[in-house]
Amino acid sequence: MTEVLAVDLGGTNFRMARVSGDGEILVRDALPTREVESIEAGLKRLIEMVGGEGIDELVFGAPGVVDFEAGTVPFAANLPSELREGIVVGRLESEIAKRVTLINDADLAAMAEARIGAGQGAETLVYVTCSTGFGAGLVHRGELFRSRFSGLEVGHTRLGLEYFDEAERLGSGTALARIAKGNNLNITPEELVKRAVLVDGTERDLLRVTIEALGVALANLAWLFAPDRIVVGGGLGLSAPLVLELAQEYFDGARPEYLEGLELRAAELGDDAGLRGAPFVAVRS
Repeated sequence: MTEVLAVDLGGTNFRMARVSGDGEILVRDALPTREVESIEAGLKRLIEMVGGEGIDELVFGAPGVVDFEAGTVPFAANLPSELREGIVVGRLESEIAKRVTLINDADLAAMAEARIGAGQGAETLVYVTCSTGFGAGLVHRGELFRSRFSGLEVGHTRLGLEYFDEAERLGSGTALARIAKGNNLNITPEELVKRAVLVDGTERDLLRVTIEALGVALANLAWLFAPDRIVVGGGLGLSAPLVLELAQEYFDGARPEYLEGLELRAAELGDDAGLRGAPFVAVRS
């Protein structure tokens, strides 16, 4: 299988890599997202930076809902509208003269973990990324779930009746930062986790509040899809083994009892999962 170009558009960095057919990153580079004038301009610069002029296939990982029929991103909570509106497959293909596959970034990571990561061997895999936001992907018998739109926007499901009860507002890195600030702790979520690991005190209590929401959201996914494996990634999800231990505790209190032995597993591919999933979803003519 030939190489593909993999693109990951994030709030901080616009990344591109040349990826082999078996998911290995060969060359990579990035631009600060704030410096990108337009999606087309950013892609052209990155293609030159990674030496991708001769590669025909490009897989674009977008942090939002993908409309597969229209080739657009109609919703992206954490992406500036001018960038979101610039993601139009037909226009991008014309501008960069390559075939473009547009897909949700969590779906890309799910495929990578299913094929070459912690999800290998699973029949039904739910992958969840818990970082600044909260997203998920579903792979069943080697195929990625999708309808007209990409699905599993678990961060926008509610754990209660109010808007504030969205899973992302309760169980993500952003939620942890807000809780810390509300308790007069002027520290980052990363530092809070480090302190929680060392001492069973205030910081661990605050971490528990956030991770309880994560664990319950994961249990809801288990009720919906009955997976035989759940893989957790993302900056918060992989920040310390304690996070997954706490998530498992709350997950066990809310999951279907008939899914015996279902344990949460740490993702293996880290921040590169979205890039490494590209060759497994590229649509070739």
